[in-house]
Amino acid sequence: MDRTYSPINSLLEQAAHIVRSKKEATGTLEPTEGYKRKQTEELIKFATANNLWISLADLKVEFLSKGGENEVYTGDKDNIVIKLNNFEYAGDDLENFFIRIVAHNKFFGNVPYQMIGFAYNKQQEFCAVLVQPYILAEREATEDEIATYMQALGFEMDYYDEYHNSDYEVFDAVPNNVLYGIDGNLYFIDTQIRLRS
Repeated sequence: MDRTYSPINSLLEQAAHIVRSKKEATGTLEPTEGYKRKQTEELIKFATANNLWISLADLKVEFLSKGGENEVYTGDKDNIVIKLNNFEYAGDDLENFFIRIVAHNKFFGNVPYQMIGFAYNKQQEFCAVLVQPYILAEREATEDEIATYMQALGFEMDYYDEYHNSDYEVFDAVPNNVLYGIDGNLYFIDTQIRLRS
């Protein structure tokens, strides 16, 4: 991943700014479902203008799994996981995706996301390409371990897999999305986060 040490480190911030600017320019003139389409068009232009397209063939990756929003791959080096995120869980506004990634990195900094570019997944959906450390796990975390960790971060439990603090809601914090590492630490690899209404 040569992009790790290049100016592309600010890619997440640049893409978030483009998405936010497009939303502000659209204002209330258009229904919210139009935001996502126009935001996507702007990100595609941005990717093309800045040569930010990622070729999985060039990365020499191996397919691991497919979820609701991610195709997950592992590289043969670097101890990383590569996720092609199709923005499915962002709803009608891509800004939700960027809020989630920034919040994830704030709260779960031991397994941060880094955005390295854009690609199309196997279904030909436009995706952000995210990199995360590959975690050597002993097992999945238990619900009690997750609850204790979240409470230590200042979150209150709403349900067994949902938590909130004054600013954010974290949900889908279930054992298969939180790993208990061989080092004894918890790693929240794939939860959902949104701003509180």
